[in-house]
Amino acid sequence: MPFFVVGRTIVVMLFRTQQGAHDRFKQTHVKIPLSIRKWLALFASEIQSKLRCSFRRSGSIMNTTLNEFQKKVMMMFAALRAYPRIIWLISLGVTVSAIGESFFWPLTATYVHQALGQTLTMAGVVLLLQYTACLAGNFVGGWLFDRWSGRKTMIIAVVLSIILLILMGSTRHFYLYMGLQTLLGFCNGIYWPIQRAVALSVWPEGGRRAVNMIYVANNLGVAVGAASGGILASLSFTYAFWGNALTYAFFLILFMVVIKDHHLQRAGKSEADAPTASATDKPEKIPVSVWMTLGMLVLGLTVLVVAYIQWQTTIPTYIQFLGFSMPAYSFLWTVNGFVIVAMQPVLSWAIARFSLSLYAQIVIGALWFVLAMLLVTFSVAYAALVVGMMIITIGEMMVWPGVPAVANELAVRGREGLFQGIAMSGQSIGRMIGPLLGAFLYEQFAPSGMLLTMTVLCGCAVLCFAFHNKTNRKQPHNIGIST
Repeated sequence: MPFFVVGRTIVVMLFRTQQGAHDRFKQTHVKIPLSIRKWLALFASEIQSKLRCSFRRSGSIMNTTLNEFQKKVMMMFAALRAYPRIIWLISLGVTVSAIGESFFWPLTATYVHQALGQTLTMAGVVLLLQYTACLAGNFVGGWLFDRWSGRKTMIIAVVLSIILLILMGSTRHFYLYMGLQTLLGFCNGIYWPIQRAVALSVWPEGGRRAVNMIYVANNLGVAVGAASGGILASLSFTYAFWGNALTYAFFLILFMVVIKDHHLQRAGKSEADAPTASATDKPEKIPVSVWMTLGMLVLGLTVLVVAYIQWQTTIPTYIQFLGFSMPAYSFLWTVNGFVIVAMQPVLSWAIARFSLSLYAQIVIGALWFVLAMLLVTFSVAYAALVVGMMIITIGEMMVWPGVPAVANELAVRGREGLFQGIAMSGQSIGRMIGPLLGAFLYEQFAPSGMLLTMTVLCGCAVLCFAFHNKTNRKQPHNIGIST
């Protein structure tokens, strides 16, 4: 109704303008014929009628769209209730472990720079070593999941992580801390891909829904952990380390109770039951085009992570330089987690409404990264940082789950862990390169130069994903396991 009133007002103003012109013509003794005046009245009436129909149609379309959205949301929650109980328990463990990880990982560069008295470049070196070890852990974890035991591998990695975190909270010696952080990165690299591989193994028919469930659970933990991590770190960084160890202990107990060896026998049996077929079909199932497709996908992901990691490394220092507190920085990650949880039904509806493919989804997500980095580059207001975090989170929601989903589509039977490890390697390589590159650009070219460079890199990621899409169209889509 308000739209109709506005439209009618515009038409009346136009008609009054015509009437004013008529009065001026009368003053100059020019008489407008009656037929023209009738035609103008009919013209104004016709415009009002068309505007009324148009606005009614728009209101009808809007109501239909809202009804469709409400139905999609209700269907999504109904589908969530139908998820297997074991997936919910795994997701609970992932959420708790992510809470502990978020106590400290956004503050690593700040801890090395302030508490240990090192330069930002040295903080970048620490993160470089951590994520180099994490990259190695991705491949080792995927290989052990396929060849040995995913359950035992996960238990060993988490136990070692707990021990390392307790030691890290007990020392302030820089080089000892650097060694412990590197070993922790290796353990993290082992169990991160196993989390997704376990979800796909215990719920194989879930496919991308299983991966997305782990993603949302992880980021829910990030939201809670980041909000409290800044407070813990402001009291003592030791509390952040030990809090992380405590959440890992909870995850370990839950994992040992919920996941048994028979839950993960499906992948091992598929490989053991057909050794000859696996050996003979390998060249046909993994052609060069598949590796090219996966390579471009991982390259695009790596470039985006290089830019994204700046929010955890150089941007905290930049925020303090602007005069904002560490709790204000931690609040950004609370916003990140809140947007992921709140926008999940909206994004699911939008993808279904516009029939977006996985490849269109990741390209659009990369464009959101470009927009966010542009905003932060050209504004120093805290509100711009909050909005920038919201925008980049939407991009993250489209890209981060999309890459493992594509890797799962390409995965060969019995090699699910390996393909998830390769997909996760993009994250590890980006986290390995990003801190050092960001610290160098920050110190050599000031924050503005660093942020502008990251914006350009996000644009390069768009090109990588577009080329990946073009390469993928040239190959058959029936490779791997259908989900």
